[in-house]
Amino acid sequence: MSRRPFVLANWKMAMTIAQSVTFVGEFLSRARPWLDTVEVVLCPPYTALAAVAAAVRGTPIAVGGQDLWPGPGQAHTGAISAELLADAGATWAMVGHWEVRRRLREDDQAVNRKVRAALESNLRPILLFGEAVREIFDPGRLAVLLDGCDQEAVARMAFVYEPEGAIGQREPVSPAHAAAGCRAIRRWLADRFGEETAEQARIIYGGSVTPEHAAALLANPDVDGLGATRRGRDPAAFADIVAQIAARG
Repeated sequence: MSRRPFVLANWKMAMTIAQSVTFVGEFLSRARPWLDTVEVVLCPPYTALAAVAAAVRGTPIAVGGQDLWPGPGQAHTGAISAELLADAGATWAMVGHWEVRRRLREDDQAVNRKVRAALESNLRPILLFGEAVREIFDPGRLAVLLDGCDQEAVARMAFVYEPEGAIGQREPVSPAHAAAGCRAIRRWLADRFGEETAEQARIIYGGSVTPEHAAALLANPDVDGLGATRRGRDPAAFADIVAQIAARG
């Protein structure tokens, strides 16, 4: 089964509204030839989400939230719900990023609640998952993270293999390391949800991704694309990454 390649830009706590809209224009001018080949999702800060959604309207680019609060109720000062993300124009939602886990002291059960909240609001979850520093990668933890999810939901999700130790570094993990993590996730999904579901889900690598390392990371067919942060805020660099993903086919 042929999967459409996937690329994610997580802008974290950067990019004003004006900078975000300018990015979209510059990125489109550079990356438009590859947008029908590669699925591109931009995850701006919440303040710029609606503006970015408006700027990409009519293009193949999608918008996602960087996190969400699963509720219940509305009395959560400073938080944002899946419903509000969708109202602002998001169609995807990131869940499980290591920075959020550490800041909010979230365990796998808490991340699972976010996955299900996203699905209940018709948002497609982008589940970030990888080993903690000084730990061995255990794909079996997906049993908790995906509890209550059916085959259809999992097939529509995207997974980002992102070891905690790779975040904010000068270089990503080795291509072999990245491929092994993506492969382990797909094998676990196949065992739990079936081969067809596992073959539909996109599994990408994230963690200090740059254009200089993209080709090597993409050399293995187990890696369906890449997630970028610092270079995901540079329209030229991010377009270069998208072009390399498209060239890989």
